[in-house]
Amino acid sequence: MQNNKSYTLSELKTGMKVGLSQLKNVLDTPMILIDTEVINNDDLVGTLVYFGDNEREYEKWFKQPKPITPVYFNSEELEDGVVYDE
Repeated sequence: MQNNKSYTLSELKTGMKVGLSQLKNVLDTPMILIDTEVINNDDLVGTLVYFGDNEREYEKWFKQPKPITPVYFNSEELEDGVVYDE
């Protein structure tokens, strides 16, 4: 993504267009993007429609027909140094 800013949880607002790479500092918080598109084969960009800990609202996004991209960066996995091979 052209904008290299990495966001923190306090900077997030629903409706903002963000790249997946810009959300990597937001740990242990479920997020949902819609209208995502892959850019440069190494990132994707979409509109942030949900973040936080409201389980009921989070589940509603999975029940509606529009495609979504769930996002979650787990701090425990990062601390353990887990590396996933594709």
